[in-house]
Amino acid sequence: MSVRRAVWGLMLVCTAGLAHAEAPKRSLLPQPRPQLTVVSTPVPAVRPAARPTARPQELAAQPSKPRATRKGSVCNNANIKGTALQPIASRTGGCNVAEPVQVTSINGVRLSPAPTINCDAAQALAIWIDQGLQPAFQNQVVQMNIADSYSCRPRNNVRGNKVSEHGLGNAIDIGGFALKSGKTVTVAVNFGRQIRAAHKAACGPFRTTLGPGSDGYHEDHIHFDVSKRGGNPYCR
Repeated sequence: MSVRRAVWGLMLVCTAGLAHAEAPKRSLLPQPRPQLTVVSTPVPAVRPAARPTARPQELAAQPSKPRATRKGSVCNNANIKGTALQPIASRTGGCNVAEPVQVTSINGVRLSPAPTINCDAAQALAIWIDQGLQPAFQNQVVQMNIADSYSCRPRNNVRGNKVSEHGLGNAIDIGGFALKSGKTVTVAVNFGRQIRAAHKAACGPFRTTLGPGSDGYHEDHIHFDVSKRGGNPYCR
C-alpha cells in the first residue's frame, strides 16, 4: 500500500506541475482598447466664386451697331441695302445713269422713299452717315426723309441751266430725319446745331453740299452730290 500511495502521490505532483507549466502568462480576458489620438487636418478656406464685373458705364451707354450681311446689299458694300436697277438712258438733256441702284437703307438707317442714285453717291452717303450724321445726333437717327434723288431736270429747275447732278444719279436731297424717340426733325424748321454739324461733316465725302442760306434754292433741304468737277469741294 505504501508503494501504491507513493506512485499516486508522484503522479499528482507531476500533473500539477504540468498544468502549472502550461498556464498562460497573461489573462485571456479582453484588454482595454488603447486610446487613439485624433489628428485634425486643417481644411483650406473656400474662396468666393469670381463674379463678372459690371460693364463700364461708358460702354454700356453705346448702342451696338447692326451686324452687316451681304444679303440684299448693293455697290459691293454690305452696309448698303437695296436693288440694282437697269441702266437709265434718256434722250432728254443727257440724263443717263449707267448703274443705278434703289437704296432702302444704309448702315441701318432707312431711306424713305427709297432714292435712285449711283453707287458713288451711295458710298459717299454711307461714309457720311457713319462719320457725320450719327455722331451729330448721338446715334439716334433711324430714318432719312428723302426730298429728291434721280430726276431728269435742269439745275435748280431753272429752264436753260445745264443738267442737274440729279439727272446723272450723282445727287440726293434730304428733307429731315426720324429719331429713335419717334421725333422728326426737318431742315426747314430744325436747322440748328445738330443738322448744321451733320451738314458740315458732309464736306469731303461729297463734292457739293448745300443747305439753308446757300443760294436760296435749298432752304428746306440739304443737297449732296458727287459731281466730277475738279477743284476743292464746294460747301455752303
